[in-house]
Amino acid sequence: MRALVFRGPGDVAVTELPIPPLARDEVLARVAYCGVCGTDIHLVYGEGGWGTPGSVYGHEWSGEVVATGGDVEKWRLGDRVVGGDRTCGACEYCMSGRRSLCQNIALPSGPTFGAFAEYVKSHEDELYRVGEGLDLRAAALAEPLAVALHGVNRSGITSDAGTGRTPRALVTGGGPIGLLTVAVLRAKGISDVVVSEPSAIRRSRVIQLGGVAVDPAELDTPAHYLATAPDPFDVVLECSGNSAASRQGLEQLRPGGRLVIVGVNFEPCTVDPLRVLVQELEIAGSRQYDADGLDGALQLLNSGAVPVGEILDETDTDLAGFLPLLAAMKAGEVAGKPLVVSSAGSVSSAGSAATRDR
Repeated sequence: MRALVFRGPGDVAVTELPIPPLARDEVLARVAYCGVCGTDIHLVYGEGGWGTPGSVYGHEWSGEVVATGGDVEKWRLGDRVVGGDRTCGACEYCMSGRRSLCQNIALPSGPTFGAFAEYVKSHEDELYRVGEGLDLRAAALAEPLAVALHGVNRSGITSDAGTGRTPRALVTGGGPIGLLTVAVLRAKGISDVVVSEPSAIRRSRVIQLGGVAVDPAELDTPAHYLATAPDPFDVVLECSGNSAASRQGLEQLRPGGRLVIVGVNFEPCTVDPLRVLVQELEIAGSRQYDADGLDGALQLLNSGAVPVGEILDETDTDLAGFLPLLAAMKAGEVAGKPLVVSSAGSVSSAGSAATRDR
């Protein structure tokens, strides 16, 4: 099979590899689509020391079961699935319902054999069923949508905060996770959502999605730690992985507000502790997704509450076009969520597989 192998920082190659053999509790799937995310940028460019040579990355995938191990009972040939991961189920965090903090889960920075390939194998418990009404192109959004769901859940925002006013949310970063976060907020009844994004092409995509987009320079800076912005927000979801956005996000909160860090950022970030203290602000992290995150994401996709057509990029990319696509993403030149299609993948009627010309 063909697979995209990481060889070193900024160096990947389409390589012929053996189709992986299955253990008795494993499943082999033909990959239809695999999403490209910010984590892949960090891995391929070696940021933060991430990236292990010889690895095949790609974790936001959809596909079809083509083989099963001898002990697998829940999956049959032809089943349509999306991939997740498996927690240990035994550590204190798993036992208390905090699956995202599992101490034995594989981190994205380690060696892996993922879905930027024609086939991928998974443990039978790492797969989730795609409903009949959902095409595989849309289903590839399930994993990043689960990440967005977790971030919104961590924010604690609700459509009825009991304050007599409409709750406000600021999303910093209009990339794929930012767009999916907007979709989740709107699905949960949060209508007053603003996206702060420096890239004009991404601001246009936010507006196309029906949101409000501003340049970060348009946000007013409070004069001192006791002051608040003219129109402060109840929550800020930082989806850009940018230190300046985290600092600015804190300044945009109303007293008692919460900043949720969703985007990966390797740079140190200074905060004003006096502002946090006096205004009783909260800073929360959001890693991965909830125990029911992928199920919840698939339900949202099946319900039609997520505007898939406005979030997915218009064209898909083959394995050979991956590195130019990644460079365009890193430069903020890609507005929607990009997908990679391998030659073995099947293309649904909802979208065409065209190599991106960049």
